[in-house]
Amino acid sequence: MNVLYTCDDNYVWIMGISVISLFENNKHIPGLEVCLLGENISIRNKNILGEIGKKYNRKITIIDVPEFNIPESIVSARWPLSAFTRLFSGKLLPDNIKRVLYLDCDTIICGNISSLDGWNMEGKIFCGVKDCIGKTYKKNIGMTGNDAYINAGVLLIDLEKLRNINIENNIDKYMYKYEKLISYADQDVLNGIFNKEIGYLPPKYDVMTIDVVHTYEEIEILRKPANFYSHDEIADALSDPRIIHYTTNMLVIRPWFKNSNHPLKGKFEQYMKISPWKNHSMAEMRFGGAGKAIKAVNVLPKGIAYRILGLVHAKLKPGYIRLKNWK
Repeated sequence: MNVLYTCDDNYVWIMGISVISLFENNKHIPGLEVCLLGENISIRNKNILGEIGKKYNRKITIIDVPEFNIPESIVSARWPLSAFTRLFSGKLLPDNIKRVLYLDCDTIICGNISSLDGWNMEGKIFCGVKDCIGKTYKKNIGMTGNDAYINAGVLLIDLEKLRNINIENNIDKYMYKYEKLISYADQDVLNGIFNKEIGYLPPKYDVMTIDVVHTYEEIEILRKPANFYSHDEIADALSDPRIIHYTTNMLVIRPWFKNSNHPLKGKFEQYMKISPWKNHSMAEMRFGGAGKAIKAVNVLPKGIAYRILGLVHAKLKPGYIRLKNWK
Protein backbone atom coordinates (compact mmCIF):
# COMPACT_ATOMS: atom_id res chain seq x y z
CA MET A 1 0.00 0.00 0.00
CA ASN A 2 1.44 3.34 -1.08
CA VAL A 3 0.58 6.51 0.85
CA LEU A 4 1.35 9.99 -0.43
CA TYR A 5 1.82 13.29 1.42
CA THR A 6 2.77 16.71 0.07
CA CYS A 7 4.16 19.63 2.07
CA ASP A 8 6.96 22.15 2.44
CA ASP A 9 9.49 22.30 5.26
CA ASN A 10 7.20 24.30 7.55
CA TYR A 11 4.67 21.47 7.77
CA VAL A 12 7.00 18.47 7.96
CA TRP A 13 6.49 18.13 11.70
CA ILE A 14 2.71 17.94 11.31
CA MET A 15 3.10 15.50 8.43
CA GLY A 16 5.52 13.41 10.50
CA ILE A 17 3.03 13.09 13.35
CA SER A 18 0.40 11.93 10.85
CA VAL A 19 2.83 9.31 9.52
CA ILE A 20 3.48 8.02 13.05
CA SER A 21 -0.26 7.59 13.62
CA LEU A 22 -0.48 5.74 10.28
CA PHE A 23 2.32 3.36 11.23
CA GLU A 24 1.11 2.83 14.80
CA ASN A 25 -2.39 1.78 13.78
CA ASN A 26 -1.58 -0.21 10.65
CA LYS A 27 1.32 -2.46 11.64
CA HIS A 28 -0.49 -5.39 10.06
CA ILE A 29 -0.38 -3.98 6.49
CA PRO A 30 2.46 -5.56 4.50
CA GLY A 31 4.43 -3.32 2.18
CA LEU A 32 3.04 -0.08 3.60
CA GLU A 33 5.22 2.69 2.14
CA VAL A 34 5.08 6.48 2.41
CA CYS A 35 6.16 8.98 -0.21
CA LEU A 36 6.50 12.71 0.43
CA LEU A 37 6.43 15.12 -2.48
CA GLY A 38 8.31 17.84 -0.67
CA GLU A 39 9.21 21.43 -1.35
CA ASN A 40 12.52 22.63 0.10
CA ILE A 41 12.64 19.95 2.81
CA SER A 42 15.73 20.50 4.96
CA ILE A 43 18.40 17.83 5.42
CA ARG A 44 17.57 17.80 9.14
CA ASN A 45 13.91 17.03 8.53
CA LYS A 46 14.74 14.44 5.88
CA ASN A 47 16.91 12.70 8.45
CA ILE A 48 14.16 12.82 11.08
CA LEU A 49 11.68 11.22 8.68
CA GLY A 50 14.29 8.61 7.83
CA GLU A 51 14.63 7.71 11.51
CA ILE A 52 10.85 7.37 11.83
CA GLY A 53 10.88 4.94 8.91
CA LYS A 54 13.64 2.89 10.53
CA LYS A 55 11.80 2.76 13.85
CA TYR A 56 8.73 1.18 12.23
CA ASN A 57 10.69 -0.79 9.61
CA ARG A 58 8.86 1.12 6.90
CA LYS A 59 10.10 2.92 3.82
CA ILE A 60 9.67 6.70 3.62
CA THR A 61 10.74 8.14 0.27
CA ILE A 62 11.18 11.88 -0.13
CA ILE A 63 10.96 13.29 -3.63
CA ASP A 64 12.01 16.90 -4.04
CA VAL A 65 9.37 18.40 -6.32
CA PRO A 66 11.24 19.46 -9.45
CA GLU A 67 10.46 22.34 -11.73
CA PHE A 68 8.08 21.04 -14.36
CA ASN A 69 5.76 22.45 -16.97
CA ILE A 70 2.61 23.72 -15.32
CA PRO A 71 -0.23 25.83 -16.69
CA GLU A 72 0.46 29.55 -16.63
CA SER A 73 -2.95 29.99 -14.99
CA ILE A 74 -1.69 28.25 -11.84
CA VAL A 75 1.51 30.29 -11.71
CA SER A 76 -0.50 33.47 -11.78
CA ALA A 77 -3.26 32.27 -9.45
CA ARG A 78 -3.66 33.36 -5.85
CA TRP A 79 -2.60 29.96 -4.46
CA PRO A 80 0.87 28.47 -4.03
CA LEU A 81 2.01 25.72 -6.39
CA SER A 82 2.05 23.29 -3.45
CA ALA A 83 -1.74 23.46 -3.37
CA PHE A 84 -1.84 21.71 -6.74
CA THR A 85 0.98 19.18 -6.37
CA ARG A 86 -1.31 16.17 -5.79
CA LEU A 87 -2.96 16.76 -9.17
CA PHE A 88 0.44 16.14 -10.78
CA SER A 89 1.18 13.02 -8.72
CA GLY A 90 0.90 10.83 -11.82
CA LYS A 91 3.85 12.65 -13.33
CA LEU A 92 5.89 13.03 -10.14
CA LEU A 93 5.64 9.51 -8.72
CA PRO A 94 7.52 6.53 -10.22
CA ASP A 95 5.68 4.63 -12.96
CA ASN A 96 5.77 1.42 -10.92
CA ILE A 97 3.33 2.97 -8.43
CA LYS A 98 -0.08 2.28 -9.96
CA ARG A 99 -2.30 3.54 -7.16
CA VAL A 100 -1.82 5.72 -4.11
CA LEU A 101 -3.69 6.91 -1.03
CA TYR A 102 -3.15 10.63 -0.70
CA LEU A 103 -3.41 12.12 2.81
CA ASP A 104 -3.28 15.76 3.88
CA CYS A 105 -0.70 16.52 6.55
CA ASP A 106 -3.45 17.60 8.96
CA THR A 107 -4.79 14.07 9.40
CA ILE A 108 -4.47 11.52 12.15
CA ILE A 109 -4.97 7.90 11.16
CA CYS A 110 -6.59 6.37 14.21
CA GLY A 111 -7.77 3.04 12.88
CA ASN A 112 -7.36 0.22 10.40
CA ILE A 113 -7.34 1.49 6.81
CA SER A 114 -6.31 -1.77 5.11
CA SER A 115 -9.65 -2.02 3.28
CA LEU A 116 -8.64 1.01 1.21
CA ASP A 117 -5.76 -0.94 -0.28
CA GLY A 118 -8.08 -3.17 -2.27
CA TRP A 119 -10.96 -0.73 -2.57
CA ASN A 120 -13.00 -1.14 -5.75
CA MET A 121 -12.68 2.23 -7.47
CA GLU A 122 -15.13 1.14 -10.18
CA GLY A 123 -13.01 2.64 -12.93
CA LYS A 124 -12.83 6.10 -11.39
CA ILE A 125 -9.65 8.18 -11.23
CA PHE A 126 -10.31 9.52 -7.72
CA CYS A 127 -12.29 8.31 -4.71
CA GLY A 128 -12.92 10.55 -1.72
CA VAL A 129 -15.36 11.52 1.01
CA LYS A 130 -18.20 13.88 0.18
CA ASP A 131 -17.87 17.37 1.63
CA CYS A 132 -20.86 19.37 2.82
CA ILE A 133 -20.94 22.08 0.16
CA GLY A 134 -24.03 23.99 -0.98
CA LYS A 135 -25.41 24.21 -4.49
CA THR A 136 -24.21 27.74 -5.31
CA TYR A 137 -20.55 26.88 -4.74
CA LYS A 138 -20.88 23.93 -7.10
CA LYS A 139 -22.59 25.95 -9.80
CA ASN A 140 -19.79 28.51 -9.58
CA ILE A 141 -17.24 25.89 -10.63
CA GLY A 142 -19.20 24.32 -13.46
CA MET A 143 -20.99 21.56 -11.57
CA THR A 144 -24.72 21.07 -11.09
CA GLY A 145 -26.14 21.79 -7.66
CA ASN A 146 -26.88 18.11 -7.06
CA ASP A 147 -23.45 16.79 -8.07
CA ALA A 148 -21.47 15.26 -5.22
CA TYR A 149 -18.38 17.25 -4.19
CA ILE A 150 -15.50 15.54 -2.41
CA ASN A 151 -12.95 16.76 0.09
CA ALA A 152 -9.43 16.55 -1.35
CA GLY A 153 -7.71 15.75 1.95
CA VAL A 154 -8.09 11.97 1.61
CA LEU A 155 -7.99 10.59 -1.92
CA LEU A 156 -7.54 7.22 -3.52
CA ILE A 157 -5.87 7.95 -6.86
CA ASP A 158 -5.62 5.61 -9.82
CA LEU A 159 -2.29 6.86 -11.14
CA GLU A 160 -2.45 4.76 -14.30
CA LYS A 161 -5.67 6.46 -15.36
CA LEU A 162 -4.41 9.88 -14.24
CA ARG A 163 -1.30 9.46 -16.38
CA ASN A 164 -3.51 9.04 -19.44
CA ILE A 165 -4.99 12.51 -18.87
CA ASN A 166 -3.38 15.66 -20.27
CA ILE A 167 -3.57 17.27 -16.84
CA GLU A 168 -1.84 20.51 -17.85
CA ASN A 169 -4.23 21.11 -20.73
CA ASN A 170 -7.28 20.25 -18.66
CA ILE A 171 -6.26 22.57 -15.82
CA ASP A 172 -5.35 25.39 -18.18
CA LYS A 173 -8.73 25.30 -19.92
CA TYR A 174 -10.58 24.98 -16.62
CA MET A 175 -8.70 27.81 -14.89
CA TYR A 176 -9.24 30.11 -17.88
CA LYS A 177 -12.98 29.77 -17.37
CA TYR A 178 -13.36 29.39 -13.61
CA GLU A 179 -10.26 30.77 -11.84
CA LYS A 180 -12.04 33.81 -10.39
CA LEU A 181 -14.99 31.69 -9.23
CA ILE A 182 -12.90 29.18 -7.28
CA SER A 183 -13.12 29.22 -3.47
CA TYR A 184 -11.20 26.08 -2.44
CA ALA A 185 -8.09 25.99 -4.67
CA ASP A 186 -7.25 22.57 -6.13
CA GLN A 187 -10.23 20.96 -4.41
CA ASP A 188 -12.53 22.98 -6.65
CA VAL A 189 -10.32 22.23 -9.66
CA LEU A 190 -10.37 18.49 -8.94
CA ASN A 191 -14.15 18.42 -8.54
CA GLY A 192 -14.80 20.73 -11.47
CA ILE A 193 -12.63 18.84 -13.97
CA PHE A 194 -13.11 15.26 -12.78
CA ASN A 195 -16.63 15.20 -11.31
CA LYS A 196 -17.59 12.38 -13.70
CA GLU A 197 -14.45 10.45 -12.74
CA ILE A 198 -14.93 10.52 -8.96
CA GLY A 199 -16.11 7.73 -6.67
CA TYR A 200 -17.03 7.96 -2.99
CA LEU A 201 -15.68 6.57 0.26
CA PRO A 202 -17.51 6.10 3.57
CA PRO A 203 -17.16 9.23 5.74
CA LYS A 204 -15.22 7.34 8.45
CA TYR A 205 -12.15 7.70 6.20
CA ASP A 206 -12.24 11.52 6.36
CA VAL A 207 -13.97 12.71 9.53
CA MET A 208 -13.83 16.49 9.24
CA THR A 209 -14.02 19.10 11.97
CA ILE A 210 -17.55 20.15 11.07
CA ASP A 211 -18.74 16.54 11.57
CA VAL A 212 -17.33 16.52 15.11
CA VAL A 213 -18.26 20.01 16.27
CA HIS A 214 -21.84 20.23 15.01
CA THR A 215 -24.90 18.02 14.99
CA TYR A 216 -26.19 16.78 11.66
CA GLU A 217 -29.08 19.22 11.91
CA GLU A 218 -26.68 22.11 12.53
CA ILE A 219 -24.60 21.09 9.50
CA GLU A 220 -27.71 21.27 7.36
CA ILE A 221 -28.37 24.81 8.59
CA LEU A 222 -24.76 26.00 8.32
CA ARG A 223 -23.83 24.49 4.95
CA LYS A 224 -27.10 23.55 3.25
CA PRO A 225 -25.33 20.58 1.62
CA ALA A 226 -26.71 18.84 -1.45
CA ASN A 227 -25.85 15.20 -2.24
CA PHE A 228 -24.29 14.54 1.15
CA TYR A 229 -24.33 11.58 3.55
CA SER A 230 -27.32 10.61 5.65
CA HIS A 231 -27.62 11.21 9.38
CA ASP A 232 -26.90 7.53 10.07
CA GLU A 233 -23.82 7.47 7.82
CA ILE A 234 -22.27 10.42 9.66
CA ALA A 235 -23.19 8.87 13.01
CA ASP A 236 -21.45 5.62 11.99
CA ALA A 237 -18.35 7.57 10.99
CA LEU A 238 -18.21 9.36 14.34
CA SER A 239 -18.55 6.06 16.20
CA ASP A 240 -15.64 4.50 14.28
CA PRO A 241 -13.40 7.19 12.76
CA ARG A 242 -10.48 5.75 10.80
CA ILE A 243 -9.01 9.07 9.65
CA ILE A 244 -9.51 12.36 11.47
CA HIS A 245 -9.05 15.43 9.29
CA TYR A 246 -8.46 18.66 11.21
CA THR A 247 -10.13 20.98 8.71
CA THR A 248 -10.80 24.61 9.50
CA ASN A 249 -14.27 25.43 10.81
CA MET A 250 -15.33 28.84 12.09
CA LEU A 251 -13.83 29.39 15.57
CA VAL A 252 -12.34 25.92 16.05
CA ILE A 253 -8.58 26.06 16.62
CA ARG A 254 -6.59 23.11 15.32
CA PRO A 255 -4.42 21.01 17.65
CA TRP A 256 -0.97 22.24 16.61
CA PHE A 257 -1.77 25.60 18.20
CA LYS A 258 -1.28 25.89 21.93
CA ASN A 259 -4.73 27.41 22.45
CA SER A 260 -6.50 24.63 20.51
CA ASN A 261 -10.13 23.97 21.37
CA HIS A 262 -10.67 21.12 18.89
CA PRO A 263 -12.74 18.33 20.50
CA LEU A 264 -10.33 15.69 19.14
CA LYS A 265 -7.07 17.50 19.88
CA GLY A 266 -6.17 14.66 22.25
CA LYS A 267 -5.67 12.31 19.29
CA PHE A 268 -3.08 14.63 17.77
CA GLU A 269 -1.39 15.10 21.15
CA GLN A 270 -1.26 11.31 21.64
CA TYR A 271 1.01 10.86 18.61
CA MET A 272 2.89 14.10 19.08
CA LYS A 273 4.02 12.82 22.48
CA ILE A 274 5.72 9.81 20.90
CA SER A 275 7.21 11.81 18.04
CA PRO A 276 10.54 13.62 17.61
CA TRP A 277 8.49 16.82 17.89
CA LYS A 278 7.14 16.14 21.39
CA ASN A 279 8.75 19.35 22.65
CA HIS A 280 7.95 21.43 19.58
CA SER A 281 7.04 25.01 20.49
CA MET A 282 3.54 25.80 19.29
CA ALA A 283 2.24 29.24 18.37
CA GLU A 284 -1.07 30.72 19.48
CA MET A 285 -3.86 31.02 16.93
CA ARG A 286 -5.42 34.46 16.58
CA PHE A 287 -8.47 35.14 14.44
CA GLY A 288 -8.62 37.87 11.84
CA GLY A 289 -11.60 39.81 10.53
CA ALA A 290 -13.73 36.81 9.55
CA GLY A 291 -13.26 35.23 12.98
CA LYS A 292 -14.23 38.45 14.71
CA ALA A 293 -17.36 38.66 12.58
CA ILE A 294 -18.32 35.09 13.52
CA LYS A 295 -17.77 35.91 17.20
CA ALA A 296 -20.07 38.92 16.86
CA VAL A 297 -22.83 36.80 15.30
CA ASN A 298 -22.40 34.09 17.93
CA VAL A 299 -23.54 36.41 20.71
CA LEU A 300 -27.03 35.92 19.31
CA PRO A 301 -29.14 32.91 20.33
CA LYS A 302 -27.65 29.80 18.72
CA GLY A 303 -30.57 29.08 16.41
CA ILE A 304 -30.55 32.62 15.01
CA ALA A 305 -26.75 32.80 14.78
CA TYR A 306 -26.52 29.54 12.83
CA ARG A 307 -29.17 30.61 10.36
CA ILE A 308 -27.34 33.87 9.71
CA LEU A 309 -23.99 32.08 9.33
CA GLY A 310 -25.58 29.48 7.07
CA LEU A 311 -27.11 32.16 4.86
CA VAL A 312 -23.77 33.96 4.57
CA HIS A 313 -21.71 30.82 3.87
CA ALA A 314 -24.04 28.87 1.61
CA LYS A 315 -25.78 31.67 -0.26
CA LEU A 316 -24.41 35.19 0.10
CA LYS A 317 -20.66 34.51 -0.16
CA PRO A 318 -20.75 32.25 -3.26
CA GLY A 319 -23.49 34.44 -4.72
CA TYR A 320 -21.28 37.51 -4.32
CA ILE A 321 -18.35 35.70 -5.95
CA ARG A 322 -20.59 34.75 -8.85
CA LEU A 323 -22.01 38.26 -9.27
CA LYS A 324 -18.61 39.94 -8.95
CA ASN A 325 -17.09 37.78 -11.65
CA TRP A 326 -20.12 37.41 -13.92
CA LYS A 327 -19.21 37.62 -17.59
